[in-house]
Amino acid sequence: MAVVTVAVLALGGCSGGDDKSSSDGPEPSGHATPEVPADARLGKVRGRLGPAKADAVLAAVTTAVEAWVAGAYGGDYPRTDFAPAFAGFTADARRLALRQPEVMSNAAVGAGLETVEVTERRIRVDVLGVDGRAAGATARVRIGLRLTGGGERTESVTGRLLLTPVKGGGWQVFGFDVSRGEEGA
Repeated sequence: MAVVTVAVLALGGCSGGDDKSSSDGPEPSGHATPEVPADARLGKVRGRLGPAKADAVLAAVTTAVEAWVAGAYGGDYPRTDFAPAFAGFTADARRLALRQPEVMSNAAVGAGLETVEVTERRIRVDVLGVDGRAAGATARVRIGLRLTGGGERTESVTGRLLLTPVKGGGWQVFGFDVSRGEEGA
């Protein structure tokens, strides 16, 4: 679990919003707001996989999911380029995600937004172990968003990302089932 904590803390430092000066003035509009830390936990482990390997999978899958969340929903606004969010997707999954800009990122509304605050980042990772190695993982996610620009609203992104290990390390998204909706609607 210490590996996950270190990975999550390291990811939090890469949000792009840490360049604050000692100025007493308000933060300029359009800048990313501080984000809540990810609540990433191991879910079900099926098959043979030791605890240390399962924890390593949790850390690596969390890194892949966090890269998508940061690129798809975080960052400075207004903006229109969201393609880098899908660098950790297979070519087929990337094509499908880019065809769903209203769900898989803020691409459909990014040009009209002033700020986006990620208010919740919950990740539960289920792992399939085969012969002592991780053969696949499912990341169940819930992402909370507070958007301003064209009216303030709160939305949530929920669903599953299906991941496969990449030769040489890391994990890649090869499939997804994600939905997005306005909270309280």
